[in-house]
Amino acid sequence: MDAGEDRERTLRALIALAEANNPNDCWDDARAAELLRAQSNPSELRALGMSEAMIAFVFAESHGR
Repeated sequence: MDAGEDRERTLRALIALAEANNPNDCWDDARAAELLRAQSNPSELRALGMSEAMIAFVFAESHGR
């Protein structure tokens, strides 16, 4: 597996965590969104299949602080 495949796998795992809506996982969800903001951009997440609503949520976090 090359670095590009590793990166894609990591981003897909973070997307799954960020999209999970489980009160027990709220820290993990917030941390996943934070990492996605820091390590990717909306275009990349869109290409990996993240919904527009989740992309807006992830990137709105940085503007709302």
